[in-house]
Amino acid sequence: MTQSSSKQRVKVDTIGGDGMQKLFSDYASKDTISFRSSCIQAILLSSGSASTKEKFVTILTEAKSKDVMLKKVTNYLLAGQGLGV
Repeated sequence: MTQSSSKQRVKVDTIGGDGMQKLFSDYASKDTISFRSSCIQAILLSSGSASTKEKFVTILTEAKSKDVMLKKVTNYLLAGQGLGV
């Protein structure tokens, strides 16, 4: 699931640069299960509608690899700034 238009999904995201840095740090240092928890936490802490967050949490719960999780969370957070794909 990625953004299908360039329209911002989230007006102002609250996760910020520090949250993104933590996400990438967690990607490098945590196992798949721990990283999944970090990704879900990042989604839940960000601004956005509850229904959109639920969709992404479901995707993250079913994801088999850290690469997939990182891509989905990064796209979600960047889409909040109008930059996601």
